[in-house]
Amino acid sequence: MSFLSSRAWALQQVLRGINNAKGLFFLALALASLSLTIPVFVASIVYGLSEPLRSVPVSPEVTVFTDEGITKSQMTNLEARIGRHEHVMKITTIPKEEAFKALNENLGIKTNNNDKAANPLPDLIIVTLDQNMAPEDIEKTAKNIEKLSGVDMVAYDSTWLTKLNAISDALVNLGVIFTIITLMLLVCVITASVRLATDAQKNELSMLYLFGASASFSIRPYAWRGFLTMGLAAIVALGLSRFATGFLNEALQSVGDQYGTSIVISALPWEFNAGFIVFCALLGGLIASIITQRAIAKIERID
Repeated sequence: MSFLSSRAWALQQVLRGINNAKGLFFLALALASLSLTIPVFVASIVYGLSEPLRSVPVSPEVTVFTDEGITKSQMTNLEARIGRHEHVMKITTIPKEEAFKALNENLGIKTNNNDKAANPLPDLIIVTLDQNMAPEDIEKTAKNIEKLSGVDMVAYDSTWLTKLNAISDALVNLGVIFTIITLMLLVCVITASVRLATDAQKNELSMLYLFGASASFSIRPYAWRGFLTMGLAAIVALGLSRFATGFLNEALQSVGDQYGTSIVISALPWEFNAGFIVFCALLGGLIASIITQRAIAKIERID
């Protein structure tokens, strides 16, 4: 058979197999869709709730309190010396007037131009460090900056970074475990579906073998069917997840109204959706190919 005719035959076999075993096909599709909906729904919630957190800067910062009465030229020179330190990504200077005003606003103290209250704060320098720095490196850099002339003291806190890393590692491990369990469930669903299909059409596989059909020729219809099943299941799962998140958003909106805020779970990006569909379809085709290959090998051993 030519290249096109062999593919046309495979497509006909896919459609014929689905038509002859509608119940089996739709059962496999339903099971795979429901199995995929769970991780997609969880991913939607995590992505939606983490969206505000992704905009929060997580780079460690060191607050530098300068000496009282430091001049503008001395301040410029101090900034240059701080900038020479390794891992310093950004330097922000806050004049003492702005720092005092921000402090009063945070404390809820109203001030006006007639207030003559003394400003006890010095000029501040906020040093933003590399996001990937270890806590011990942050401490070392802070101590080196504190030794510079013109620096009164420094303040920093790296404990939150350690806690954040610990939480991130725990969430990553949880995600890996959850992904593995989901993939195992999907493999079982597709394997059972393909095995039933190959058992039901064992005579057809035997005839193809007797007529000298190549393994790839015999496997192709089943691989395409697995590809189609998992591709459709991924699309259905995304639709079900989108419906569920929309329903959940209505409940979250009611909660948000009570607290004067807005809580919305945004949709997953289209890049994720497209990649998810392609991955699931390829996984279905791969599993179907492996199971069919094993069925053919069993026929060859009997022969």
